[in-house]
Amino acid sequence: MTKKSTSQILINCQAGEVRVALVENGLVQEVHIERANELSIVGSIYRGLVTRVMPGLQAAFVDFDGHRSGFLHIKDVLVKSATPLNQQSNLSNNDKDIRYVLREGQKIIIQVIKAGVAEKGARLSTNLTLASNYAVYKPYGLDHKISHRINVKDERVRLNDGLAEILDNNSLDRKHKVGSYILRSAAKNINLNLLKADINFLQRLWSALEVKIGIAEGPSCLHQELPVEQRLIRDLAAGELAQITVDDEYLVLKLQQFCDELKIDIPKGIHYYSESQPIFGRYKIDDQIDKALQRRVDLDNGGYLIIDQTEAMATIDVNTGSNIGRQDPEQTVYQTNLCSTTEIAHQIRLRNLSGIIVIDFIDMQKSVHREHILGSLKKAMSGDRTELFISKFTELGLVQIRRKRTYQSLRQLLHSDCPSCHGHGSLKSIDTVIFEIWRELKRVADTYDCTTLSVRASSEVIEGFLISKETFMEAFEGAFKCTIEITDQPLFTREQFDVIRG
Repeated sequence: MTKKSTSQILINCQAGEVRVALVENGLVQEVHIERANELSIVGSIYRGLVTRVMPGLQAAFVDFDGHRSGFLHIKDVLVKSATPLNQQSNLSNNDKDIRYVLREGQKIIIQVIKAGVAEKGARLSTNLTLASNYAVYKPYGLDHKISHRINVKDERVRLNDGLAEILDNNSLDRKHKVGSYILRSAAKNINLNLLKADINFLQRLWSALEVKIGIAEGPSCLHQELPVEQRLIRDLAAGELAQITVDDEYLVLKLQQFCDELKIDIPKGIHYYSESQPIFGRYKIDDQIDKALQRRVDLDNGGYLIIDQTEAMATIDVNTGSNIGRQDPEQTVYQTNLCSTTEIAHQIRLRNLSGIIVIDFIDMQKSVHREHILGSLKKAMSGDRTELFISKFTELGLVQIRRKRTYQSLRQLLHSDCPSCHGHGSLKSIDTVIFEIWRELKRVADTYDCTTLSVRASSEVIEGFLISKETFMEAFEGAFKCTIEITDQPLFTREQFDVIRG
């Protein structure tokens, strides 16, 4: 029995920005944003120039489009693709020293596999892949694979045999038998004629790319990955997407053409949204995005989550909040943790948290409760399209998730570091700033012979000064025989201040 399509895609198009929301049962599961000044380069293929080889890191920096550099680690270097043909016989993929594989000034073909984050450049690979609706082609691959999400044995056998027959009977040329294919989850239960058309499409794409590789000069783009809205449509499993609604007529036509070319069926069609109310406002997408940028997420039973994101990892702390239960504390904790698993899975996907994610559930005494929580979390995250691994409870009572990092998180896309707290996420207290001013006053008074010192600070710090005038300012003036004048600077942030000699 085919699963009924329940998802829809909502697309907001405006000058310089496209926002795409994947909605399931009225709840936003994913948000993708692409801006004209920072188009996604993940999946794009470039001719790059090795600018620096670092043996200590077993990696290299590669200039791949004339003004951007990326990081290429030895494990992402496929020797065959990075080495000139006349030298390949002397190397194998077991060669681990970057110095014998790459050299400065060498031209190589690379693909961006992870977007740059903060000060880190994009992550690169020479093991190229080309994706379509049902399959991924690896020109240098050796073994065919089928998505682990297709877990019915008979279906895996059918697809494996079907792929072998398609490749054996292909009459175009022998190159169709070179490389390997990964059949995506979207290939489940599809007609093999569609798979054949997909493979032919990928081979034509690779043939065209080979021509570009042969004639390209200098760092340049050889293959641009699809725009965000087409990429999402392509990557969703067959039968999963019911409807697409777009607020731009031209984009409606482009998406209709795209779906026709890839033979993607959208049961309820692609529609133009023409109402005056913005589409993301009409479907309350903006409200859900705003909530996804907040630290605190309330749970239905009175508990809440605190979600913090750093460059190294994300942490999720589960709290009972107002859910104090009645008699059994263990049951209260268990119910709060259980309620949190669905929301945790939703927030990870919506915020696109990736890398290492650490979940601090409320401590539970019973092992059976921990097993139930872990099973509930895995079930809630089973719909996540991103590759991930969920650990068991550690000795410290934590659950760790490793989720593949490809694109920036929602917070990284929409936020920048606060100029006041410099990205720390907090400000110094007023008392802390006042004592810093005290130390600066003392330093200036000790260093210079002056009778008057002027302090310029924010309104809230000045207010704190005045409250502590008797215990602070008068003591200072008595010790240093120096008068302090205070000037309110409304435009100063809390941590800004100046001490000026009179």
